[in-house]
Amino acid sequence: MSVLREIQPSYRAVYYVPLSQIHSRPFAKRSDEENGLLGLAASIRRHGLLQPVTVRPVSDGYEIVLGERRFRACLMLGFSYIDAFILQAAEKDAALYSLLDNTGQELLHFLDLAEACAVLRAGGMAPDAIARQMGESPEWVERKTALLGLDEKTRAFIRESGLSERHARALLPLPDGEAQLRLARRAARLRLSPRETEALAEKEVNAIYGILSQMRESGIDARTSVLEDDAWVTLNIKIRKRT
Repeated sequence: MSVLREIQPSYRAVYYVPLSQIHSRPFAKRSDEENGLLGLAASIRRHGLLQPVTVRPVSDGYEIVLGERRFRACLMLGFSYIDAFILQAAEKDAALYSLLDNTGQELLHFLDLAEACAVLRAGGMAPDAIARQMGESPEWVERKTALLGLDEKTRAFIRESGLSERHARALLPLPDGEAQLRLARRAARLRLSPRETEALAEKEVNAIYGILSQMRESGIDARTSVLEDDAWVTLNIKIRKRT
């Protein structure tokens, strides 16, 4: 890592950091429109960077903690360096700072919020503690974290297609990633409302139970058990072997 030049000696120093040494946080993919970022870049070109970004040292350089959009705008402008505060922060603290920052002016996609909440929980922070920091309820944290129960391919498609958080929640009861992705694609293709998507998901889940009922009526000993956690409702089916 190169030696950085301190450009504002103070209790909280500002450093001139090479942009090539800085990268975004893993869940920092914003849902902003490109025009919004272009507007920010134009403002920085005209007035300069009025507020330094905040970064933290990591193994391969620096990671953005606060100021993701300012960082991206400076990249767009072709800057080589950026004014930055350097914060010595653990992963869970950086996640919290970034989460607090982005719930304000730099909005995260709802799946990014889910991932940030998961990072904080993995770091040992309880849902009620996250909720207090966020000014939300513990149920809000649980609902966000539950979205990570969606299959990875389904989550990627939700981002690409612009489906809403309510659409995403409608997919959670489906039995596997294939069923989730199939309905997500249908919802996007037909421009289904969240309510319509919920109805189709409920219909598919009921169809599974209908098949089980038919199996039992035909004399097949099919037994089920349901396990439920924050993210999944798991249906286990046991069929007795024929002797």
